[in-house]
Amino acid sequence: MKIVERLQQFLLHSCELTQFQVWKNIHEDCFSLVLSQGIENHLPPSYDRKVVGFYDYFFQFHERGRLVIRIKRVLSVTEQQIIETLLHAYYLELMLEKEQFIREKMMESIREISILNDIHTLLTTILENALSVIPAADFGVLWMYEESEAALVPKAWVEGPGEDIKNMRMKVGEGIIGKTFKENQSMILTSYTDVLKASSSVTEENLRHLLNSYTFEHLQSVIAVPIAVEEQTLCVVIIYQNGEQALLTTEDKQLLESFSDQVSIALTNSKLFQHLKLQNELLLQRDQIHHTFMKLSLQNAGMQVIVNEIRHMLNLRLVIRDLMDDSIYASPRHWIDNDDVAILRSSVRLTDSPVFYTIEIENEWVDCYIQPIVGVGQILGFLLIEVSEQELESIHKLIIEQASSVIALEMIRKQTIVDAFYKKTHDLFHDFLMCKDPGQLIKKGEELGLESNTYYAVVLLQLSSSMDSQVMDRQVHLIIGEIKKHFQEHAPIVFGFGHKITILCQFKRMGNEVLQLVKQLQANWEKLKSNTLKIGIGSLYLGLDHIAKSYNEADKALSFLITRQRWGIMHYQEIGVNRLFIHQTQEELLSFVNEVFQPLRNEKTKHQLLEETLLVYIEQNGSVGETAKQLHIHVNTLYQRLRKIEEKLSISFQNAEDVLKLQLACYLRRMVP
Repeated sequence: MKIVERLQQFLLHSCELTQFQVWKNIHEDCFSLVLSQGIENHLPPSYDRKVVGFYDYFFQFHERGRLVIRIKRVLSVTEQQIIETLLHAYYLELMLEKEQFIREKMMESIREISILNDIHTLLTTILENALSVIPAADFGVLWMYEESEAALVPKAWVEGPGEDIKNMRMKVGEGIIGKTFKENQSMILTSYTDVLKASSSVTEENLRHLLNSYTFEHLQSVIAVPIAVEEQTLCVVIIYQNGEQALLTTEDKQLLESFSDQVSIALTNSKLFQHLKLQNELLLQRDQIHHTFMKLSLQNAGMQVIVNEIRHMLNLRLVIRDLMDDSIYASPRHWIDNDDVAILRSSVRLTDSPVFYTIEIENEWVDCYIQPIVGVGQILGFLLIEVSEQELESIHKLIIEQASSVIALEMIRKQTIVDAFYKKTHDLFHDFLMCKDPGQLIKKGEELGLESNTYYAVVLLQLSSSMDSQVMDRQVHLIIGEIKKHFQEHAPIVFGFGHKITILCQFKRMGNEVLQLVKQLQANWEKLKSNTLKIGIGSLYLGLDHIAKSYNEADKALSFLITRQRWGIMHYQEIGVNRLFIHQTQEELLSFVNEVFQPLRNEKTKHQLLEETLLVYIEQNGSVGETAKQLHIHVNTLYQRLRKIEEKLSISFQNAEDVLKLQLACYLRRMVP
């Protein structure tokens, strides 16, 4: 059932109307009757005039799309909403029929466009097809903007203009053509006066060429329509009509606008064809590039060889930075020095997408393109190429894209090999620590490359366990790189396992070099990464048989930092009496402290006095005189407080065990946060 029939049924049955009319004015000069039921008067609707005894309801669906319902009574809100919905569907139906008619005509006229490759022939055919659907037009010209000339140039013309039109160059904003291009708005002029006014900005030279190319007799109307390709105005089609009166209409303008969309598609297809041709060439090059890089990868040639190959392909200076171990690979090799590497580390802020950067290298500001190297869901490093945004070509991007994949594989492979090495070293070292037989100990020491007559100390480092596992792996690799850089020959064994790093240090003589190296490492790491570490250091002993002892000491020192929730360095020898509490948790120690001090806090006004008195008394080794002096109170007052403390804690200061308990509680109160 058509929309009009559905509307008629609704008015008859649902609204119970016996008299009604439906009028339309769709891009017309006046209303025309669509439907009439029981009304003899066919007077068209008007905003200024009413038909006696009837109500006219106007529904606007477009600037030139109006529908009117004429009935005998007032419509309810619900009835108006349903009628508006039906009328809107009817309006869309009319638009669809009209569009289908236009499309059929257009498709007939532009079918040949898709098979034409020559741009001049294509544009001429486009213009001929445009004029074929607008019979009133006498001739037309298709103008295209040329970047090189910064002007609109005639590319095709039909039905009249002579060769002299080729000499015209219309600036943006000049005349009807330039203004249409600049404002990206269609223009229709339907009087000679309007045409002259709009053409007043045309230069004398262009006007001379135009008049030489065509004889205008009684010019009446002009339509100019912009044509956009990929949302950018590229062309202007202008048609002219001579005669006794203006014949080009708004409908013709709309038709030409619709046709310009088809022209845009044709031009886009032509552009895509050229782009596809270029892409095909790039794909062939891509296959060749991919083959070259994969060959290098399979040969396990190493990162420096890959860098050199990329340099050969791009003919541009470049750097690869591996964030897993903070290594740098440059081509040419001496392009950047150590100072430039430091600047590179601090200045580059990576994102997941390629970016252009300006950084200082060799005391000069250099334009660079930075391609992040991404693998297993994280940024592994970056590829930095010395090139500006204007100089970077498609083939460069293709090479960089292919190279980044191979670089990522190389970095992951290197990381996997290193992780496997760490795991093997971890297992060998812990087998060594568990070994009790002297002969086997020497044999396992030789497997690890250890000498017998050397001083050894173990250092254990721990990173925060709260960070992401992938981030932690990268941090472990980075800090091991720093350890090897600072410890050099003094660290024969370094490996990471989880978030803990083990360092076995060796020295020819006794000394405090271990602590100095660890402090330097900690300072450099905090400067580099702004991260703090927990570091436990074992004592320095001579020979292989004491390495396990130093390891246990380092583990206890690290455990002390962990249970006390501290960061920094702890040497086992500095733990002192705290060795007794290493394996007690923070909660257990706090519970013991509160056990002693909580009873002193029952009296709101006096608990601070009793706590302070106990702390000072224990600190002064039970000296009544010194305690009273420190508290600025009389000795008798102190005795009263001490008796109060004894009562509340059920202890005696004469009992050595009670005093020891109080001394431990006061000590831990200061030590435990």
